[in-house]
Amino acid sequence: MPALTPIGVIAGLLLGSRIVSLTSLTPALFITVTFIGGLGISTAEFAAVIKRPKALLVFLLGSLVIMPVVAWLFASVAFRSDPEVRIGFILLTAIPTAITGYLWSSIHKGNEPLSLTIILIGTLVAPLTTVWLIQLLGGVSVAIDSRSMMASLFSLVVIPTAAGSAINTISHGTVTKSIAPSLKPFSKIALVLIVVINTASVSEQLLASLSWSYLGIALSSLALAVSGYLIASVVARLFRFGREETVSLTFAIAMRNISASLVLAIQYFPPATALPIIFGIVFQQSTAAFMANVLWSPSRYQTLLAKEQPS
Repeated sequence: MPALTPIGVIAGLLLGSRIVSLTSLTPALFITVTFIGGLGISTAEFAAVIKRPKALLVFLLGSLVIMPVVAWLFASVAFRSDPEVRIGFILLTAIPTAITGYLWSSIHKGNEPLSLTIILIGTLVAPLTTVWLIQLLGGVSVAIDSRSMMASLFSLVVIPTAAGSAINTISHGTVTKSIAPSLKPFSKIALVLIVVINTASVSEQLLASLSWSYLGIALSSLALAVSGYLIASVVARLFRFGREETVSLTFAIAMRNISASLVLAIQYFPPATALPIIFGIVFQQSTAAFMANVLWSPSRYQTLLAKEQPS
């Protein structure tokens, strides 16, 4: 995945408008992935996450407080004289956590029930929190189609996950043992396809705006993305979570549904506001691959296991 994801970004940039028509396939890819994930989770596991809400509260702290404030401080210093670009950086962290965060959490052996529950809760509160954060940190007001956002959540995450989990529960885990392992590779293939298609959808805007003057915005978007993983992993460890919960929380706090940010930027703000978001889309999946390898490489994982073993 660390190699395939950057290749997917490059392929999306090169293919551009030639595959934009494939954007309609993205919902089906998400549904396939969340359904496969649901097959490996029982209803009892979801209930266990809700009964122990500490991780959910830490996610809300990191996602709704820490990262938006970090983005605001960062943009206020780096782009003090450019309010449009500052709002673009705020938009990067003011929207819900990314559904693809679940895919990365699954790949790196995170807590899958926790990841899916976080996505549900994060998106359910997003219609209120997104508007509030933009108003508070950006000083502007926007109207968000919360009904459309909720409908998207249910169709992409709730229904397919519930269907997969129901099949797993009814079959007493038989489906998970016999079929789910064979379906797991499709989640990784779907992730690469999502990267290619999403990058292609913004390639024309990115290439049209390409100039040396935007190098600072690109590097700043990359720096914010990297810092998100470092901050999120530190926060998770401060609250003494195990490896699985730390992986899930890190991806959930660091990654965002940047496509939603791009829609808001295009609809409600000047064109310059979209620049940090476009670069954010380009960097997000590659950064996820790179930072996951840095934080949870096999050698680091074995070291962590050794430390957790009783002496």
